[in-house]
Amino acid sequence: MHFSKIGLLFILCFVLQLASAQQLDSIAVDRQEFKVSPELTYSYKAPKTWDIFRFIPTDLYELGKFTVQKENLKWDGLALGSTLLILPYDQKLIDESSKIGARWGWTNESLYYKRIFGLEVVPSSISSAMYYIGNGNTTLLLSGFFYAVGKIGPDDYRALNTSNELVEALISVGITTQTIKRITGRQSPFAATQDGGHWTPFPSFTAYSSDTPSYDAVPSGHMATWFATFTIIAENYPEYKWIKPVGYGLGGAMAFNMMSGKVHWASDYPIAILIGCVMGKNIAHRRITKIQTGDTLIKEKKTSFNTRYNFNRILNTKVVGATITF
Repeated sequence: MHFSKIGLLFILCFVLQLASAQQLDSIAVDRQEFKVSPELTYSYKAPKTWDIFRFIPTDLYELGKFTVQKENLKWDGLALGSTLLILPYDQKLIDESSKIGARWGWTNESLYYKRIFGLEVVPSSISSAMYYIGNGNTTLLLSGFFYAVGKIGPDDYRALNTSNELVEALISVGITTQTIKRITGRQSPFAATQDGGHWTPFPSFTAYSSDTPSYDAVPSGHMATWFATFTIIAENYPEYKWIKPVGYGLGGAMAFNMMSGKVHWASDYPIAILIGCVMGKNIAHRRITKIQTGDTLIKEKKTSFNTRYNFNRILNTKVVGATITF
C-alpha cells in the first residue's frame, strides 16, 4: 500500500509539472513547437495512429543498420564484450543474488500479480512491482498517461507523439527480442539443468511454446522494453533532467530483482540494453524536428572511448577481460 501511494504521488507530480512548466509556443493545426532549452526548440507534427504500425519495419531495419555502421561498432563491442565478460560468472552472480534477495522476500515465487477480470495486472508485492517495471503493461500505462496529458485542453502533439512511440517501441522491441530468443535458446536460471544454463540454438516452435523458460533467457525482454520506454520519454522531454537517472535506477533495481528471482542471468542484459536504447532513440527522433533558436550552435555530444579486450585465466577458468578508456 505504501509503495502504491508513492507511485501515485510520483505520477501526480509529473502531471502537475508537465501542466505548469510545459512551453507550447504554437498551436497550429499541422505542427507545434516546444522550447526545450534557450537554444533549442522541438517541433512536432500531429500524430497519426497508423504510424505506430507503419514504422515497425523501419525500426527493425534501423536497428540492423546501426549494428553494422562503423561509427557504432564500439557500442556493439561494448555489448558483446560485456556479455562475454560476464558469462563465466553468471552462476555465481545468480547464487549470490538469490541469497540477498531471499532476505527481502525477492524470490521467484514472489513474482506474481493479482488478477482483475481474469488478467494478472496488479503487483502483489514490492518484488513483483520491480519486475512489473519492464512488463509491457507498464509501457502501455505510460502511453495512456501521455495520451491523457495530450488531450487535456488543446491537443499537445509532443505528448500524443510520445504516447504513440511507446506502443510502437513495445511491439518493435518484442519482435526483436523474441527473434533473438528463438535463435539463442538459452535456459532461464530457474529452469537451468547446468551452471549458466544450457543453450539450444534454434529450438523448434513446438519446443519453445511448450517449455518457454528452457529457451527464452537472452536477451531480457523486460530490460529492453524498459530502456526503450524511458529513453523515448527522456528524448522527448530533455528539459526534465531527472528522467534518465530515475530510469537507470529503476532498471538497475529490476535487473537485480530478476536475478534474485532466477528469471535472468546477468549476461542477458547488455544486448537488451543496446536494443532498448537504440530503438528508443530512433523511434523518438523520427518524429522530432530540431530548431536552433539561439546564437550558440548546439552539437550533439558523442561519447568517445577505446575498448581493449584480453584473455586471462582465473581459478582454472578462461575469462575475457575488457579495458575501457574514456
